[in-house]
Order: sequence, then C-alpha cells, then structure tokens
Amino acid sequence: MGYYIVQPEVAGDFGDNTVLDFSVEPAVVTRLEYRFSDWLGDAILECTPCFIVTEALASAITDAGLTGVEFDELEVSLSPEGEELIEEPLPRWKWLRFTGKAHQEDLGVDEDFMLVASERALAVLREHGLNNARVTEVTP
Repeated sequence: MGYYIVQPEVAGDFGDNTVLDFSVEPAVVTRLEYRFSDWLGDAILECTPCFIVTEALASAITDAGLTGVEFDELEVSLSPEGEELIEEPLPRWKWLRFTGKAHQEDLGVDEDFMLVASERALAVLREHGLNNARVTEVTP
C-alpha cells in the first residue's frame, strides 16, 4: 500500500483558549481552539501540530474503518478577518487525534509533524474536499 504526505489548507491559527504544554518536547496541545481567518472549503485543515476535520469527514473516516485516529471536541471561532471573509456558516468540526504510527496506519503524523495518509485514506479525504492541500507520494 502506498502512502502520501498531505499538507492541508491552513485556514486559521490557535485561539486564546488553546492550551499548550511547552514543558515537553514536542509541545502538547491539551485544549484546542481553532480561530478561522479564512476558509477555502477543504474538509481537513491544519494548525501545526493539530489537524481538524469536518464532522462529515470524521463520520466518513469512521465508516470506512480507517485506522490510526480518533476524534475529539474543539472550540471554533472567527478572527476579525474571518468574520469579514467567511460568508457562509462553517460546518461542525472535530479535532483529528492520532493513535497510531505513520506509514503503518491509514492516518498518522511523522517525525516532522506531516500528515501521512494511506491510499484508501487519501481517497476518503479527496471525496470530502481536499482541493487546497499539497499531496506528495512517499517514495520508499
């Protein structure tokens, strides 16, 4: 099975309610607020080292039986720029948390915090909107 590096759209940054633990390396996020500044419509977004997915994509990942992830709640907000630029209501979002190892599970994060997706995971991501991400095949 082939694997791909997926670099999702970055549509915002950490909001004030994000809790980061800098006493460990790499820093660990224990509470996530994703503050949108713009959004081009993809179903998976990044704010290193965190990834979020639409609720619809989270359901599709679960329904497809993809391995290596679980989902958590997060807070979503809009920056002042986001309030001006995002015209339609945002969908509901889930925090994509990784439970497995990159290159072994369907979804994982490598040592450089890059999202690694199997071929079947990439197909599910593309079905739900992955138009603004950079996708690169991992060569063995």
